Amino acid sequence: MKELYLAGKIAELLAAFEGMKGVEEVVAGRAKASGELEVKCVRVQYNPKKTDICELLKKYFNEGVNPYIIAEDPLEQAAVIYKAAEDVPQIEYYARFMQNRGAEPGAALGNMILNDTMPEENELRRVQINYGRLQEFLAD
Repeated sequence: MKELYLAGKIAELLAAFEGMKGVEEVVAGRAKASGELEVKCVRVQYNPKKTDICELLKKYFNEGVNPYIIAEDPLEQAAVIYKAAEDVPQIEYYARFMQNRGAEPGAALGNMILNDTMPEENELRRVQINYGRLQEFLAD
């Protein structure tokens, strides 16, 4: 079993991950991570043979939290906390995907653009996600 800690509004996260294929257990609590990061989160225990981090993050950002806003409560700010260093490349890959979602294609970066296809409301937004390695988890 592997674990991933995902911060946000606990009730929404519990509802999103309970019953997901490959997820064995979802527990609410508080986590402390590297860089003085402290958040309210859920510990998602999952079977890596049935699901992977990218599937968990996809569900997290589609149903759990909005990665583009700063939460009113700093303890509920979007955060991904990991235990194993082997998880970092997948987490970074997904973070880059989220950051570039909706970006103009490379061909549009020429010298002259006659028709701007990107509406103002879809301008590239900065992802507001914290990351860190788990130091301590206290279940509620």
